[in-house]
Amino acid sequence: MRLRLAPTAALLVGLAGSPAAAQPEMAPRHRTWLEEEVVYIISETERRAFVSLEGEDLRDAFIDAFWQRRDTNPTTAENEYRDEHYARITYANEFYGRDTGRAGWRTDRGRFHILLGPPRTREDFSHSSFIYPVELWFYNDPALRERGVPPFFYLLFFRRFGAGEMQLYSPVEDGPQALLIAPEPFVQGDFRRQTELAFDQLHEISPELASAALSFRTDEGINFGDVRAFGTVSLVDEIYRSPTYGVDTRYAERFDFGSVESDYLFNYVPSAGFHHVLPGPGGYYLHWAIEIPNESVIVVRDPQIGRYGAVFIASIEISDREEPDIVLYEDRAESFFAVSEEEAGAFGQPFLFRGVVPVIPGSHHLRIIVRNRACPSRNEEECRRAYTLLEGPIEVSELQFETPELTEPVLAYGSALLGGDPLYRGYRFGRRSIRPNPSSVFAAGTTLFLLSEPLNAPEDARVEWTVAPDPAALFGDEPPAPVGGTVAAHGDRDGPLVLSQPLDGLPGGRYVAAVRLLDGAGRELSRREVPVQISPRAVLSRPLVDGGLGEIRPELAGAPELARARQWEAAGNRAIGRAFAEEAVRVGPNYVPARELLAEYLLEADDPAGALTLLGPVFEAYPDRYETAVQLGEARVRTGDFEGALGPLTRALELRAPDADLLVLLATTHLVLGDEESAGRFLDQAYELDPENERVLALRRR
Repeated sequence: MRLRLAPTAALLVGLAGSPAAAQPEMAPRHRTWLEEEVVYIISETERRAFVSLEGEDLRDAFIDAFWQRRDTNPTTAENEYRDEHYARITYANEFYGRDTGRAGWRTDRGRFHILLGPPRTREDFSHSSFIYPVELWFYNDPALRERGVPPFFYLLFFRRFGAGEMQLYSPVEDGPQALLIAPEPFVQGDFRRQTELAFDQLHEISPELASAALSFRTDEGINFGDVRAFGTVSLVDEIYRSPTYGVDTRYAERFDFGSVESDYLFNYVPSAGFHHVLPGPGGYYLHWAIEIPNESVIVVRDPQIGRYGAVFIASIEISDREEPDIVLYEDRAESFFAVSEEEAGAFGQPFLFRGVVPVIPGSHHLRIIVRNRACPSRNEEECRRAYTLLEGPIEVSELQFETPELTEPVLAYGSALLGGDPLYRGYRFGRRSIRPNPSSVFAAGTTLFLLSEPLNAPEDARVEWTVAPDPAALFGDEPPAPVGGTVAAHGDRDGPLVLSQPLDGLPGGRYVAAVRLLDGAGRELSRREVPVQISPRAVLSRPLVDGGLGEIRPELAGAPELARARQWEAAGNRAIGRAFAEEAVRVGPNYVPARELLAEYLLEADDPAGALTLLGPVFEAYPDRYETAVQLGEARVRTGDFEGALGPLTRALELRAPDADLLVLLATTHLVLGDEESAGRFLDQAYELDPENERVLALRRR
């Protein structure tokens, strides 16, 4: 191999200039970016992804994500890494292309200046009568460790045989004698002696130059043997790979087209997440939690107010597993996070988000996208964006009250009894709340908390739990003994059963937490298991920010029933949907969305009088609700109260751009009231919007 170009870098440069690489359609500015501006710092994964994209907007979004991944201080509007990179390119073009026919960035010196920045010292040996023109660079920068490069090393460049541009010298392939204008005559077979003589001559000029001629590394010492300085080969390879060292390039492997906006598309960040189906008020609820590592959270400082902030947006979708186009539930919720300078310590911890949604029985699919958006100024182009994803199957059974069973076990960092009113939230059950641990990783010596509620258990039943080594894990000849305990299934407790198990004495590794429900005779009635990872580290970062997103609140009377009614309706079972809508109005008579849904069912069943009873009081109290206005107007039309229908229908027209059905109602009302001109105008508008609408066509025929 040639030391001057590592295999990966050689491939990139080769592809950039090959006919095959020229095939993808690409705007000139994008080709320049790929093949000139970032050719030394882009990973092969990122390069393939960029080439595979179609459309300038997508490539622009990818470029934004590329620089965002490398921003050394994401809390500011500036991208210091990008600015420094382009400054290095400018310097390389200005100073390293003067004596060549190529741009400075293409030269060896230009390349290493772009990769590493300027050296601590630079010595020029261009005027010696004993050696060819040579430049010796010395780097002394502890920060290089963060990029996988030793902090101290040399780089040596020379004009081979005194001509051409400065090239990177190779201690392995060139040897010290290649630097000398008149080296000592070569003695056949005596490589060691040849190297010693060349080293001595160089040492008289500069001891550092002589050392660098044997090895770029300062920790290898002097070796005159036949095998010289292979540590230099690994060093140069480390330098070539340093731009992607520690950079998470998974964003370039995952494109959720159609799921997120293009400005989020290439900003995927990994997270830990889980979800559980647990019983709650009136049925089953889906609880979910997503933990985002602190290094993946974007929080920026707004200089105008002197605070750090970010917006988190959760999009929740539950669909039918067999027919994904059937969406049972969807919602979008936002949460704003802001802290002062003094509170900025929160950035060093993960962010945890959780939520809860009523869910009907069946086989479903969950998809939750949490977007993170932070803007350091009012300029939208300066906003930074990222997103993460939680998805998976959901199996919801019918709620039953006979067979003993345990609920899905939930791993948690801790458990607490909270004051105030008892509330039902994501992983909060009345006053009992747990802090979920989606990663399932616990620090050695801490306490594992696990929630698993026994349902329909006999009076003498008990719950037994163990934390035992995973049989598939390697623990040596003597795996640790399981730990665990037992507790009565029934007892005086506030909320569901939460078990706690100290992990003292258990070494790091993979474990299984098992929970069993036993009857009085010790027979197993139900068993649940969940994998657990114990880290050998004594301390792990726990979320400091813990917020709720997209939660249906059962204390809002009628809200859970309405959510279930809409899910049954989406599933195609309008009979059950109507039953839940009726229940929602019964338990929450003042819950307006429930009244609107039930009124829709009543109008469908040709019961406009029932709809009037539901919606009349609502329109008086809330005249700006579009759905109420339209439905009330239709109910009055159906009962022959055209004068009464005119008010709500006209109000609906003012609130929102009309659809064809609203325009037909208005046309009908005006026609009956004798205003044929207005009726014709509304009918013409309806026909323009929907010429196939049966109600429009029927009225036109009249």
